[in-house]
Amino acid sequence: MSKTISRALASFVTLGTGWMKPYRRTITRALVAERLQPTISVSTKAGELRFFAPTARSLHDPWHLSEGEPETIRWLDSLPPGQVLWDIGANIGIYSLYAAKCRGMQVFAFEPSAASYAVLVRNMEINRLDQRINAYCLAFDASDRLDYLYMANTGAGHSMHAFGQTTSVEGEINAVFRQSVLGFSVDSFCDFFQPSPPDHIKLDVDSIELKVLEGARRTLATTVRSVLVEIDESQGPARGGDIERLLGSLGFARDAAFANQDCRRNVLFRKAGT
Repeated sequence: MSKTISRALASFVTLGTGWMKPYRRTITRALVAERLQPTISVSTKAGELRFFAPTARSLHDPWHLSEGEPETIRWLDSLPPGQVLWDIGANIGIYSLYAAKCRGMQVFAFEPSAASYAVLVRNMEINRLDQRINAYCLAFDASDRLDYLYMANTGAGHSMHAFGQTTSVEGEINAVFRQSVLGFSVDSFCDFFQPSPPDHIKLDVDSIELKVLEGARRTLATTVRSVLVEIDESQGPARGGDIERLLGSLGFARDAAFANQDCRRNVLFRKAGT
């Protein structure tokens, strides 16, 4: 029904402005679109978070903030205020915003999709979280290079993209667009720019999680205390095993107790002694 109503309203605006001269018609439609851009409010234990939702897909995850990945919220709720979270694959920033506002963390958010990154920055603005979140439109990988983000849908909020390859965890990407993206390894990014190093990493890129971790070996071995990785083992248990072996070689182990509490897609690894 929502699609039918939206088409009818769009037709009404189109017909209502059809008599105008081209420039006036276009600017009027642009102003209508600006006025209709939706923003929703989501209640949290620290008050309301507001989310800009220019696409239907960008509305979905904020609307289901506490239901979509309850294990991610549970993990964030366990982290001390003031520590540094790196959100790799931040999308429109729902968990970055939650960590910054509800947990008082300093967040570095990384999202290569231009449309999702733009909404992430807008969400930071409307929640006045630019002092707590630093956002960058780039990809992480095992090495530094210029490459492409292959995308089946370029709209804000969409996922299952891949940097430097045409497959995601769901298989071959029916790419409608390839976006030029700057890629770094985590270690070289830290060496070159000297950002606040991560105490905790949330990693969800739907494709090259293992490569990202391979490019972060030195950082993982030094400052990082926990890593939450999305691993859909129904798509192939070998992928999860490779990630576990790599992190195990750096002193991390699966948190079995955490996994027993309603974990859906994300696996938590903690460094021994933390």
